[in-house]
Amino acid sequence: MRAAIVTLRITATCALALVNACATHARATPRDRVSELLASTPLSDGHDDLLINYLGADRQSLGNVDQYDIRQRTTGQIDIPRMRAGHLGATIFTVGINDTTNRKAAIIASTSLLRDLARRSPNDLEIVTTAAGITRAFKAGPIAGLMGLEGGDQIGGSLDVLRAVFQSGVRAMTLMWEISNNIGDASDGAPRHQGLSVFGDSVVREMNRLGMLVDLSHASDSAAFDALAVSTAPVILSHSSARALSPAPRNAPDTLLRRIASNDGIVMVTFVGYFTTPAYAEWYKRGDAQWFQLMFKYKSNRDSVKADFAKWKDANPSPAVTVRDVANHIEHVRDVAGIAHVGTGADFDGMSDAHIIGLEDVSKYPALFEELVARGWKDDALRKLAGENFLRVLRAVEARAGK
Repeated sequence: MRAAIVTLRITATCALALVNACATHARATPRDRVSELLASTPLSDGHDDLLINYLGADRQSLGNVDQYDIRQRTTGQIDIPRMRAGHLGATIFTVGINDTTNRKAAIIASTSLLRDLARRSPNDLEIVTTAAGITRAFKAGPIAGLMGLEGGDQIGGSLDVLRAVFQSGVRAMTLMWEISNNIGDASDGAPRHQGLSVFGDSVVREMNRLGMLVDLSHASDSAAFDALAVSTAPVILSHSSARALSPAPRNAPDTLLRRIASNDGIVMVTFVGYFTTPAYAEWYKRGDAQWFQLMFKYKSNRDSVKADFAKWKDANPSPAVTVRDVANHIEHVRDVAGIAHVGTGADFDGMSDAHIIGLEDVSKYPALFEELVARGWKDDALRKLAGENFLRVLRAVEARAGK
């Protein structure tokens, strides 16, 4: 009898503890809940353009760590204090510069600069090459930085250069950038191959063999589908959103979202106004047209062009795009591709003039998660979005290496 009473008391105590825990969770603010979640899951972003701030005026050379100090608040969207404030756990930093004289050396110079930044702040930033490296850095404290080459044209049509890039620590590559190249067609460029070229097939296969993430952001639809037909490993779209919500060519149509899901890949939704709402995309197109008119008028005198373009923007303010619009894209990708196939790829410092209200810089990631909490997202789904999906894809790509 005494044993039964003790058992009942223990059961009642456990039940009360569970009720109290649930009540505490229910009383937690969205901010507290997001902070707790991102303290246990490495928030992983697919695309940050920090190195843009180190480019020389010729856009073909790099400065050094002293010219742009990320240990303090910078003029851009990314620095260590704001990465910490935003609970960033890992990100893919883009590397490579448009130097055709020695492509291998140019790429390695940019990877060396990132390593110099990490060595300068070892408690805050660590360059890693694996999913295990991300989780280890996250547990130890530093933000994990993977390196990704933006634009396969930078390998100069050489698989040997691709291998050297991998040896330098680069673990991802967009097959194209703004124009079509010898790998395949870009989303915004005139088509050359009607998809992926024969050489492009060999690039995807070699990336699979090496264990590199095949990044289909900037690829045309046909090139993306061709790459998916070749790849034996999951692929990523590191900074693309849903074309069903905004018609930018860089965004993924629903057919591609479903194909990414069947590949077990991931679409990492971007924080750029141009890709987020039709109104902003239309305004941006009008701005492009105005810019080119001014370039013709002033015979490419950029100072005069910039001065007049600033006046145009004052007279034609951009439509507001908010964190809620980005959340709409994330939910669309979730609804079409599934919760296992969505992540974030902000493109900070890459499109800083097209910022989102509420997601202006790297410190603002929690605002997106708080918006999703308000929409009823559960913790397991938030963890998948934050980093679990990306880590799964990276581990799968690593597992395919050598096969």
